[in-house]
Amino acid sequence: MVFERIRKIDIWGDSVLKGIIYDRGRYTRLREDNAVNGLKSMGVDIRNNSHFGLTAPKARDLMARELEKGNDSQAAIIEFGGNDCDFNWKEVSENPEKEHRCKTPLDQFRQCIIDMVGMLRKKTIRPVLVNLPPIDPERYFKWITRGLNAQNILNWLGDVHHIYRHHECYNLCIMSLAGSLGCDLIDIRQPFLLQNDYTLFLCEDGIHPNQRGHELIRTVMREYAGNMAL
Repeated sequence: MVFERIRKIDIWGDSVLKGIIYDRGRYTRLREDNAVNGLKSMGVDIRNNSHFGLTAPKARDLMARELEKGNDSQAAIIEFGGNDCDFNWKEVSENPEKEHRCKTPLDQFRQCIIDMVGMLRKKTIRPVLVNLPPIDPERYFKWITRGLNAQNILNWLGDVHHIYRHHECYNLCIMSLAGSLGCDLIDIRQPFLLQNDYTLFLCEDGIHPNQRGHELIRTVMREYAGNMAL
């Protein structure tokens, strides 16, 4: 569906759309080559509310307060799930026999996205959902177990690829909601999976897209912007 005169877009997301990468031993932000520039280069005014570590419940509260102040954007992009599905790995390491809940259980995550879509539509702002880039479970497992009892964490998981499947549940939730709520979906996952080795497009931590990964996302963003009535 084509937008009518989209000139200003709010972005609500985590480190992916903030442009955060892990490079040379630290997390840093891509200033020019980040994914959002795919929209900026098309002449769209962007207000990026994304934050490193942001989860859907926190974003919902921030969005509610922001919308109460008044907002003149025509569309808002929503991108969450990567932090929501994460666990307190230190607690898992120390108590692998116990039940552990991720930061935002799937049902709560789903409701948060529904709530954000509803709030935006009440303000006549068009919601656009973004799915998740894939993770490298083996590299991510090595990352989260640094300084912890890796065997305990593995015993709790069952297998390393449980991390990928759990993360995929949140991706599928987003895609399902895009269909059921009638939202546009920007599919940033497929370009990664179409690569011969998508892990080459991820950082050392196995979860953040690297600069090459952001180039993939930026291309998708540009294609999406090209379908807007600018």
